[in-house]
Amino acid sequence: MNYSLKLLGLNEYQEKAVNELSGLLYVTVSPNGLPVQFRRSHIQEYSFDGNSGIIYYEKEHQILRGLGIFIENLETGKPFIVRESAAYDQLGVMIDCSRNAVLNIPSFKELIKHLALMGYSNVQLYTEDTYEIKEYPYFGYQRGRYTPEEFKEMDAYAKLFSIELVPCIQTLAHLGRVLKWEAFSELRDCNDILLIDDEKTYALIDDMFRTMSQNLSSRRINIGMDEAHMVGLGKYLDKHGYKDRMEVMLRHFNHVMDIALKYGYRPMMWSDMFFRLVSGGQYTADDCPIKEELLSQIPEDITLVYWNYYSTEQEEYDKMLCNHKKISSNLVFAGGAWKWNSFTPYSHFSEFVSKVAHKSCQEHNIREVLITSWGDDGAECPLFSVLPVFQIWAELCYSGFSHEEYLERRFLTCAGASYKDFITLGEPILTPDNPAPGRCGINPTKYLLYQDILGGLYDAHVLPDSYDAHFKNCVRKIAECSKRNPKWSYLFEYHRAFCHVLALKSEMGIRIRKAYHSGEKDILLKTAQIEIPDLLNRVEVLLTSLEEQWKKENKIFGLDVLELRLGGLKQRLLSASRRLIQYSGGEIDILEELEAEPLPFDIKSHEKGEISVWCQPWHNLVSPSVVVTL
Repeated sequence: MNYSLKLLGLNEYQEKAVNELSGLLYVTVSPNGLPVQFRRSHIQEYSFDGNSGIIYYEKEHQILRGLGIFIENLETGKPFIVRESAAYDQLGVMIDCSRNAVLNIPSFKELIKHLALMGYSNVQLYTEDTYEIKEYPYFGYQRGRYTPEEFKEMDAYAKLFSIELVPCIQTLAHLGRVLKWEAFSELRDCNDILLIDDEKTYALIDDMFRTMSQNLSSRRINIGMDEAHMVGLGKYLDKHGYKDRMEVMLRHFNHVMDIALKYGYRPMMWSDMFFRLVSGGQYTADDCPIKEELLSQIPEDITLVYWNYYSTEQEEYDKMLCNHKKISSNLVFAGGAWKWNSFTPYSHFSEFVSKVAHKSCQEHNIREVLITSWGDDGAECPLFSVLPVFQIWAELCYSGFSHEEYLERRFLTCAGASYKDFITLGEPILTPDNPAPGRCGINPTKYLLYQDILGGLYDAHVLPDSYDAHFKNCVRKIAECSKRNPKWSYLFEYHRAFCHVLALKSEMGIRIRKAYHSGEKDILLKTAQIEIPDLLNRVEVLLTSLEEQWKKENKIFGLDVLELRLGGLKQRLLSASRRLIQYSGGEIDILEELEAEPLPFDIKSHEKGEISVWCQPWHNLVSPSVVVTL
């Protein structure tokens, strides 16, 4: 139904934001419409008495959430009162713009509208090198880096919805794509880590802060500093000899803090290095063994971000939140909307752990939560496929409700789609041996796609006579979802095409090996002449769907990486077809790949009786001969 509303108590910018959402809410603003009064208050309450409405809100970013809930309930045609209370002062989303996919401006604006209806207060753009620094032409070169003009446009649009756009950079590690250039060779300690105690390093970091300060209005910033596992053990070791690595990192941290304060920033940082350097690389210490003299060097005004996307037991969150409070009282919890190292979202697992983490955050009075959407190993999974996870965190925050019926209603308002259908996008991961919610990080779909059909590095991790049927069922279900959600058909069609490939390929290598060792050359010939051409056609459809999805959500940069991977898959299928034909026709006597004894990729999991296993990055899936060095 289309509603005509007379908005009272909003300024011109807030009215403009409502107009921006008219396509989602089916609302028009008119002086003759239903009167709806907006009032700032210490409560969140949305009511309708049969003639007019009142929306009470505490913070401006809650206005549009309130309007959405108001309209949801208005559809009943009856008076109502809905009350909410936010569990968190700040609820944010972090978008990974550094692992291949850089969100384009139209998609950023689309995301902001959905998050505004959900009630989010901030968005972080995770940019390792994907922003322009004028003095460093190789910084983000050919990576889709944001220009100053783009930053300003995104900042202004987010502000329209009272959403803070917070810069999220790296000032120590995770800079491998920068440090690979000869132009930055002097700044590299080892791997992807900057050289500490070098003036050129701090000149670069100063320019990072200056760039952000000139283009984004927020004076909060995430300075990164996570997972610098080899800090001080490369060029730094050569120059200075071995030094206490915690002291080295703290010195660097305080130098970065000085630069941040110079530009008026209030920094936050990922907290893991404080734990890893004193606990043998672990981020799950039973206590906090950081020496008192080192703790005294940590500034009180730093905010620590405790990230945990993995744990299924509340005890782990409780323990680590207590440990963090020994270091700082300023804490943010970061959970995960799992989409990394995968073509499909880990929807069920994300949903499960979000409830566990939320309960712990409530009990420990955490006031800010950040939901991360990483894109590790290529960002093959589209960002918008994890919208349901953003929705569930919003509902946990505001209403505490997480049952499917409630989420279905809210998601229809906030995303214009079915929550249940979107969750279906995560079903391919749930193979018969990996039932919902799925084991952490277990993703058969990716290694089944990329592994060679003759080499079969992961064939020992396939449950025979079940995977093909599973993916055929996913194709059918996702196709039905696509029809019911036309706004998002590009997403569903992308995942449908992916599952259509796996419905033929997932057990193909096993069938080939069985026929080869049984001497059934007719089956091998049929595979080469009929099944592989069919599979090549399906891969071509996947490539077409990938290109459509990628261009819709992202800048063009990074698509080349996935096209190279799928192009390599096509070439290997062509090669396998030729070899099967040659063997079947007697041109060659053996297929060496099939003579090798098949070994499980993950021997420890195999010995425990676990079939599907943790999915490795692409370079470990395609061949034992691929070596990646930095």
